[in-house]
Amino acid sequence: MRKGKTFSPLLLCLFWGLSALFLPACAGKTQLSERSVRIVLEDVPGVAPETAVIDTSAGSDITVSLHPGDGWTVTGCDYDGAELVSSEDGTVLLTLPGVRYTQTVRILAELDPYVIRYHLDGASDPEAVLTLSSPATHLRVNTAAGELPALSGTSSDTAAGGSFTDPSDISSGRRRVPLLSGDGTRLLCGWTTEPGGAGTQIGLGSRTEVSGDLPLDLYADWRSFSDEASFAFEVTPGGEAVITGYTGRDTDLVIPAYMDGHPVTSIAERAFSGAAFRSVVLPPTLREVGLYAFENSALTSLTFFDSLHNITDYAFSGCAQLRTIRIQAVRDPVYSGTYFDTFCDKMDRLRLLKDRRKILLFSGSSTRFGYDCAMIDEAFPDYEVQNLGVFAYTNALPQLDLILRFSGKGDILVHSPEFDAAARQFCCTNAMDAAFFSMIEADYDLLALLNYQDYGGLLSAFTTYQKEREGMGSGDYRLSASSYDEDRHPVSTPSYDIYGDYILPRPNAADDTPIYDLPVDYTAGSFSTDRFIRPLNAVYQRFLDKGVRVYFTYAPRNREAVSEKSTEEARHELDAWFRETLCVPVISDIETSLYPGRYLYGTDNHLSTEGVRLRTGQFLRDLQAQLDKEGTE
Repeated sequence: MRKGKTFSPLLLCLFWGLSALFLPACAGKTQLSERSVRIVLEDVPGVAPETAVIDTSAGSDITVSLHPGDGWTVTGCDYDGAELVSSEDGTVLLTLPGVRYTQTVRILAELDPYVIRYHLDGASDPEAVLTLSSPATHLRVNTAAGELPALSGTSSDTAAGGSFTDPSDISSGRRRVPLLSGDGTRLLCGWTTEPGGAGTQIGLGSRTEVSGDLPLDLYADWRSFSDEASFAFEVTPGGEAVITGYTGRDTDLVIPAYMDGHPVTSIAERAFSGAAFRSVVLPPTLREVGLYAFENSALTSLTFFDSLHNITDYAFSGCAQLRTIRIQAVRDPVYSGTYFDTFCDKMDRLRLLKDRRKILLFSGSSTRFGYDCAMIDEAFPDYEVQNLGVFAYTNALPQLDLILRFSGKGDILVHSPEFDAAARQFCCTNAMDAAFFSMIEADYDLLALLNYQDYGGLLSAFTTYQKEREGMGSGDYRLSASSYDEDRHPVSTPSYDIYGDYILPRPNAADDTPIYDLPVDYTAGSFSTDRFIRPLNAVYQRFLDKGVRVYFTYAPRNREAVSEKSTEEARHELDAWFRETLCVPVISDIETSLYPGRYLYGTDNHLSTEGVRLRTGQFLRDLQAQLDKEGTE
């Protein structure tokens, strides 16, 4: 694999001759009267604008619809400050703020390189194939998500989109496929890489590798609904079905989406208590699962759709064998293009580097803002370098568990926990939180790689995440975080590089004053053995057992943003405490991690561009010294 990858968008530009208004092309912009300006867009094969010529008054904003052709993605234009917003039907709204001059605007677009053929009826009907393309905004591509069935009428007339034998009924702009078969007896539960449910399972909307020969063929993973007669249910005054009991003997239960034509929206308390089935698929119509609904059952795996609003871990009390949770996407993503979205991007690259020797940098956003990985790459050419930092205020434990799956002997993990989020960064709890789901929204399959028994409150955290997503604007899997800055404003140059560093220029601060009134303790007494050291050592040991070398470093922080009791003497005591109690080497000096505030940008632990160079230079010296000490390369 190459150690870098650059995507060069195709620039599509034609200059329309406007003899009465334009100077020769070499003259560039021409200012007209204060009252009238003209913008010219090009109706090119890849992208067709709603109108090619727009007349307006000077200083006005212009918004125009762009219609990309099949397989084309609009990536930008050469107007400073332009904004692009994609809609569900594939239309792109281009806004040019504050137009002051007559000018020709270049449209930037690229032909989508990733093509997937979805065999919607397995391999039995060669005509039932939907072909969709995707841009190269991620190293792995999101698959088609599901289309929710209606919550009224009968199952036979509400199978959204009807039969799977007519792919032309499916909107390529929405990239969604119906979840129910034409006769309403089967449910789509994702995709497989081979017909008949064989091969690798890929969730609806989750990511898959597209390397190798294109197009990639994926096959619909159909599951037949369990016999409706096995279920007891009640119908609400609103015509919705509530399941109250079960008498069947299925090993793999697929709960029907409709009971006697009524959509199943709820499962009552203890409805499946003590059941013997090993797996269960909850229907996409379901909104709520009652307390203790599956208590003491023999479940090992659970699948549900992200249309589910309310589910808690109490519903699965006593399910000691439950290991695997799979989520199928039917809702539009809302965190696309945000910094949360970078976690899936970083995991994409880590997967592809699984068998390569790597230097892995991990903590929260202080790592995301804290390294120049190109410098590290140059200094250690025999290693691939990956910045895995995203967000400190979510539990580091599931992130490290996922990183461990794709790490191996000879790798180096550098952990720099942030002390303002110490309980999460030191893995002091196994409690899941909503922010983790925000980070895996673009690839729910990551959740299936974790063991449900290793975490507390996982399903309750999902419910909180669902509530937080309500009312948020819809996104698109095809958006890339590198197209936006930290505050989700569009940018003309990528904000992230292939390593995962946030690379937009960040000037030094005007002075050393802390940004927040959040002094952090740098004292040994704040990091007890039982609460902090022992759980972190347990995580480190799992990496060591796999042959990964683990090193502890200090996260950068504004020197003025520490507590009064964090004196120089107290800091030295803390450093000695970590060196004594941690099971891995501490390779940096605590004092070199505390920077004058001028080298921070916007917060007390995000480094400026100059601060990043200083920190990376110090890190390289620290790492090389440790490797020399160990006598390793």
